[in-house]
Amino acid sequence: MARIILVDDSASACAFLKGELEGRGHAVEDFRSAEAAAARAVASPPDVVVTDLWMPSMSGLQLCRLLRGEPSTSHVPVILLTASEDRGSRFWAKHAGAATYVTKQEVARLLREVDEIKSTARVASNERVRSANRTVQERLSDLMDELLQTSTLAGELRRLGLAAESHERLFRELSGLVSSVMNYRWLALVLEDDAMFVHAHPDLETQAVAEARECFGVKAKSPERRRFEEDGVFLLSDTIPTPTKSSATSPSSCAIRYGDITLAHFALSPEKRGLSREEKRLLSLLEAELGGPLRMAALVAEAQRLASTDTLTGLFNRRAFTERFEQAREKSGMPTSLLLLDVDHFKRVNDTRGHDVGDIVLKRVAQLLRSMGRKRDIVGRWGGEEFVVGLPGSPESGARIVAERLRRAIAEKPVETTHGDPIAVTASIGVATMLHGLESLDELIQRADKALYSAKERGRNRVETL
Repeated sequence: MARIILVDDSASACAFLKGELEGRGHAVEDFRSAEAAAARAVASPPDVVVTDLWMPSMSGLQLCRLLRGEPSTSHVPVILLTASEDRGSRFWAKHAGAATYVTKQEVARLLREVDEIKSTARVASNERVRSANRTVQERLSDLMDELLQTSTLAGELRRLGLAAESHERLFRELSGLVSSVMNYRWLALVLEDDAMFVHAHPDLETQAVAEARECFGVKAKSPERRRFEEDGVFLLSDTIPTPTKSSATSPSSCAIRYGDITLAHFALSPEKRGLSREEKRLLSLLEAELGGPLRMAALVAEAQRLASTDTLTGLFNRRAFTERFEQAREKSGMPTSLLLLDVDHFKRVNDTRGHDVGDIVLKRVAQLLRSMGRKRDIVGRWGGEEFVVGLPGSPESGARIVAERLRRAIAEKPVETTHGDPIAVTASIGVATMLHGLESLDELIQRADKALYSAKERGRNRVETL
């Protein structure tokens, strides 16, 4: 037997349904207004609420929303009734949190639904007492405020898609939004490739990164993941309020998904023990809404990668190399050097072993250039079998050392292929250092090309400087 609150502004409809429900052994309290039913439900939560959908003053939708939002009645299933089948009503009933939606003509179905619905665990009595001190109108006002806040925050989270030109900017906007509505020790996001973003007060940077790594299980960088800073972390610290000296609490975390795809994991370390109801609501919204902006940022990043990457080697293409070299030169100033590298006798490899093997050779050279470069070095494929390495801040002496190291690494290890014996590969390298700040990249390339030509003329597999 279930204890039921029945609500319908029609006395005849209410009497009929009450009789049917009591005939099945249920205890029924009936009300003509949703306000009176709400007050009774909050004071003494029933097993089930059955309410008409459309009523004057306060509708069944509003009653359902109110009961969902009250701690003492959030567990109580609500069955919404309507006089006719209507798609719009069914939609709003679902989004109001109703357990089910039944037309008044489906009495047999209503009785089955009530028989099958079982209420969940009760809340503590102190929640009921605290809630009972507020009027229904006050509860409705709180509910409207909460819905407005939820709608606003959801809109702001969706607007983060406008900042999806990069994951870095998206994270800046996200941390700015979250920090504007709640306090925390640190906030972190880790992508599926283990690139990690952390927002914390400057006094807490080291501790925040360590705790975030532990939370996500991101233990160490790998050479392939040097995407942001040397330790694989994009660290954002600013003048957020200094956290209290209270001991660290377990972070709240969740997976951020887009459909069935997991895009990232999010975590937040509370400033105090336990999150408030409003803070939990914010994190639930974030979990639900952040997938779209993150997916957009991933698509933008992929489009940028495709536009700037040589498809065979994965290095920067000529246009992307030029852009990044100019940016690095402006940042580092003088001196700046450049290496132009050409694989020796590459045409012979293509002619005798085939273009597939030639591609393997180029990819192997590219891998060596990438793995041996410093973080600030810029490596690109200039065209054909030519590669270019930008060395911001390097004088001629340092550039020549780098060139010799690369030349030896290429020559010392033959390239393994699946099409015959390993191939011995060598390269000639031309080195040029910028003479003055007004010298263009084209002029630097021309001098490096002349040095490269000299290396070829003098026997190949050597470094020349101009």
